[in-house]
Amino acid sequence: MNTEQEIKEMVKEKYGAIARQSKAENQSSCCGSGCGCSTVEFSVMSEDYTKLPGYVPDADLALGCGLPTEFAQLKPGDTVVDLGSGAGNDCFIARSIVGENGRVIGIDMTEAMIEKAKSNAVKLGLMNVEFRLGEIEQLPVGENTADVVVSNCVMNLVPNKQKAFAETYRIMKKGGHFSISDIVLQGELPEDLRKEATLYAGCISGAVQKEEYLRIIEEAGFTNVAVQKNREIEIPNEVYSKLLSIDQLREYKKSQVGIFSITVYAEKPLQITVRQADQHDTEAIRSLLNSQNLPTETIGTAATDFYVAVDQDAVVGTAGFEYYGDDLLLRSVAVPSALQRKHIGSQMVDGMIALARKKRMKRIVLLTETASRFFAGKGFTVVERSSIANDAMRQSSQFDGGCCSSASCMVLDLK
Repeated sequence: MNTEQEIKEMVKEKYGAIARQSKAENQSSCCGSGCGCSTVEFSVMSEDYTKLPGYVPDADLALGCGLPTEFAQLKPGDTVVDLGSGAGNDCFIARSIVGENGRVIGIDMTEAMIEKAKSNAVKLGLMNVEFRLGEIEQLPVGENTADVVVSNCVMNLVPNKQKAFAETYRIMKKGGHFSISDIVLQGELPEDLRKEATLYAGCISGAVQKEEYLRIIEEAGFTNVAVQKNREIEIPNEVYSKLLSIDQLREYKKSQVGIFSITVYAEKPLQITVRQADQHDTEAIRSLLNSQNLPTETIGTAATDFYVAVDQDAVVGTAGFEYYGDDLLLRSVAVPSALQRKHIGSQMVDGMIALARKKRMKRIVLLTETASRFFAGKGFTVVERSSIANDAMRQSSQFDGGCCSSASCMVLDLK
């Protein structure tokens, strides 16, 4: 049984040799197998990068098993960290998206890969792409640095995956996310068959069960874990046929057992609290509503009781209640555009519903043009405006011309 350090040394040796060759040389030769992705499997594991913006042929050594940058939801200005960056392939793709105002940091534990990646960056004249020598279990990156983390067929090579994902969590900003492509197993491969497949494709040697992989991610503290892509790795029949009869091979192909490339998304959660707004929140609420083209005339008045979602001291969401006896009109649900995929709006609405129940209100009413499906998921149902029995609410500015006639009227009974 190899120790963690022995495994790391074997991976360094293998990838050092790969770094000193071109993609064509790698695909036509073999650096050996047993730990890490042996070159013989490139055509099986890797996917085509050539059509992606920012593609740099000299940085593509065909070492990946997915296209994490394609799923990473990158945007201009993001800080991206690539774990196991190799010659810089995913870093340069990411740079084409985050632009001059973004930042890309590649981490790799192989000196030859770092040298190759830096050389590629110099040739491209990119000043906001850097490469650092380091291990994933002890990343040379400060806390709360990355908006997005990407990685491509690397975590399976790390002996201590729990520590690797804990480090990923540490360097990520709250509200940040990752998109990681990796190799996993689904079901139990017969031991002899797994050994044979490992000889063909070295990446399999460090792969764990898909369920275990996702569990490790969740135990590291990540939320909203989702598999973005699931692709079976097609090992040639001649590899399997060494150990299986034709009938056994046919049955194996029908089973759910196999080797898969998955691309996984997960988020580092924000620490959201929902509280009643005070005078110190006025400008933040006004700015947020203006950014979403929502009315601001009732800010600071008794007409609307505003609440805010707060992450530490920052206002990251707002919503308001208008009171009509035992009925509430929910208004001005707003989250900054940059955070709208971070489930803040969902936490905000859940908090408002909880507050309404605490106040022993009977129902919440709202008008929406674009979020009917979202609110339906919270238990609201669509009704005709004319069915609202509360005359005062029906005569309010929101119902009487404040919200266009095409908006859906929705109600949540709190009984």
